[in-house]
Amino acid sequence: MKRFVPLLLVGILLLILQTTLLSLSPIERIRPDLLLIFTLYLAFLFPPILGGILAFFIGYLMDLFSGNTLGVYTFSRTLVFFGAQFFKERFYLEGFPFQFLFAFVFSLLEGGLILILMNALQPPSLGYSYSSLFTFLLPQSFFTGLASPFLFFLFQKISSLLFRQSDPGIKARG
Repeated sequence: MKRFVPLLLVGILLLILQTTLLSLSPIERIRPDLLLIFTLYLAFLFPPILGGILAFFIGYLMDLFSGNTLGVYTFSRTLVFFGAQFFKERFYLEGFPFQFLFAFVFSLLEGGLILILMNALQPPSLGYSYSSLFTFLLPQSFFTGLASPFLFFLFQKISSLLFRQSDPGIKARG
């Protein structure tokens, strides 16, 4: 519980940042998905059950803020978390190229899943889905991938500050 609440608060802070300050950008397509990067980072930090619950809550909060069909982000963020959990032992997360590619691929997969779910739940014209794939999903996935190495580094520093083991003082060592 000591690790859960601070990271949930960081997730809420990132959600507020993503929905307020990043939405002020004149070009909507260059906005990286901060919470997706945070979810990917959680997959490397947490065990499956506790991290899955945290990813579920982050997705649920995104559903509440987005105004889309309730449950889409809850499902996709939990699925992204468990997908990253599955692949975390198979890849080496250090370095810009891998972090970029990892976030880019998962952003594309999540965006494709959301497009499929939205078309199934609220079917618009099929041409709209293809146009949003090339005009919205690819640029956002690219910029999410570009932001991921910086944010992974930032999340690692925040985690080390939040969960640092207290060093016993001189008197406690004896």
